[in-house]
Amino acid sequence: MMTIEAIPNASVAISLPPADNVWQAKMLTAVEEVIKEYPDITWTIKNAVDDPDQLNQLTSMKEEGYDLIIALPNDGDLMTPICEEIYESGTHLLVLDRDIASGKYTAYVGGDNPGAGRGGAQFLGEYLGGEGKIAVLRCIAGAPSDLDIYNNFTEELKKYPGIEIIVEGDGEYDTQHGLDAMSNILPAYDQIDAVFAQDDEAALGAMTAIENAGRTDIKLMIGIGGKTEAYDQIKADNTIFKCSMTYLPDMGADAVRQAAKMLAGEPFAKDEIIESVMVTKDNVDEYMDKGY
Repeated sequence: MMTIEAIPNASVAISLPPADNVWQAKMLTAVEEVIKEYPDITWTIKNAVDDPDQLNQLTSMKEEGYDLIIALPNDGDLMTPICEEIYESGTHLLVLDRDIASGKYTAYVGGDNPGAGRGGAQFLGEYLGGEGKIAVLRCIAGAPSDLDIYNNFTEELKKYPGIEIIVEGDGEYDTQHGLDAMSNILPAYDQIDAVFAQDDEAALGAMTAIENAGRTDIKLMIGIGGKTEAYDQIKADNTIFKCSMTYLPDMGADAVRQAAKMLAGEPFAKDEIIESVMVTKDNVDEYMDKGY
């Protein structure tokens, strides 16, 4: 556990990516609600329009003298240099959800991306009986959070040598990109047994593409996140969507509470990892009211 010197009447800036999908929108709502619990702290929340806008926001936040900055990078690689600058300037930095390619941060709160990748591979491998051709829809391929999922997925998949990744696309965390990526993949491959999508919204977009193409070869869709529509399909058990490796957007509230603890001089863990849960038809009822 770690501590920092208590800072009374602190100021905190929060930089979030565009709230252009349901997960991000619910994250923003969770953050806006929980900051009301800490009226002695001055909070500033900004949603970026795109990567350049977030870079500009974080640069301005560094220069404006906040005591602590919470950053959820849209692209962890692109935001790594400015996050390092914030940390090196003496401003406390709490990275949320999508990690950066550096250890220069004060604290991190996020989902278990490696566990989500491993769990997805385990479910897929068992469901296909260890044999099949699969597509992977990544999310901002090459970003640290993408690599955490993808590298652990592919490593776990080695336990099923009869399963081959034949194509990859990028679902970029939203339905439209998932639809577009899958629509581009389908004409080039006449046999795909399963799709592992690194985001539930991208998975649902891919489902639409599969249905539009009339494809019946694809037996399984796996997502990550915890979207209510995904849970509905898993519960109904009448589509190919069978599993969501889940961690929920209320981690935004966890990050705010962690920041408040830090500023009060209380002990905190540098890395607070929120467990990823494999949600299937067997346990989906436990999560229906927690989805987004």
